[in-house]
Amino acid sequence: MPTRGFYKHTDGYYYFTASVPEYDRIEVRRASTIGGLAEASPVTVWTKHETGPLSANIWAPEIHSIGGKWYIYFAAARTTETNEGLFDHRMYVLENESANPLEGEWVEKGQIRTRWESFALDATTFEHRGVRYLVWAQKDPQIPGNSNLYISEMENPWTLRGSRSC
Repeated sequence: MPTRGFYKHTDGYYYFTASVPEYDRIEVRRASTIGGLAEASPVTVWTKHETGPLSANIWAPEIHSIGGKWYIYFAAARTTETNEGLFDHRMYVLENESANPLEGEWVEKGQIRTRWESFALDATTFEHRGVRYLVWAQKDPQIPGNSNLYISEMENPWTLRGSRSC
């Protein structure tokens, strides 16, 4: 199972999310110790759509607490009859206002729009000197067969602001 690591929140719990073998949903686990995450029951917080851009290959979810809300960054592709969507991932964000991310409603905030409409995944976010940033991998359509890392300031947890740097 590809992992994305764990997160220790100020509530004293560790949270963990990862791609599941079926690549069809996002699960979150919570425990009072890192070791307890292995035995913690996963809670499905979101399931793929039947069709459209969020319907296949749900990949690399990562959970963050930002401004009193929970966010999950993940990549998803679209279902196609020939499975052409295998490398057609885009980045998306879910938001939950509950103090406990295993409760409450996860709301789709939409796709993170970048300069290009191309293969993009593995988003992570951090704050530095009061500015929130997103780092992600994306294919530059002008360079065959590549993927680069990019960074950009964020307007909010689901919207980039200004230019991005490679």
